[in-house]
Amino acid sequence: HRAWHAGQSRHGGREHCNDFSIGIELEGCDEHPFEAIQYTRLAELARALFSVYPKLNPQRITGHSDIAPGRKTDPGPHFDWQRLYRLLA
Repeated sequence: HRAWHAGQSRHGGREHCNDFSIGIELEGCDEHPFEAIQYTRLAELARALFSVYPKLNPQRITGHSDIAPGRKTDPGPHFDWQRLYRLLA
């Protein structure tokens, strides 16, 4: 399977993130905070993926803005990364 979410992208010294990534989207926009339930469900999904893919961990979760700067802006400045990390601890 192939994720078609990243487009032209780079992460960890590798290009074409669609070739080696799992894409997860949250409903919303960059200008508004995400809802508590979105963080809860995202953490649940991430834990499920961690159990299937042992190389995955919280430190490997990145935003579109990290892999395609200038082209992608999400999850945006209102995304609370520390909140997600606490839920994954």
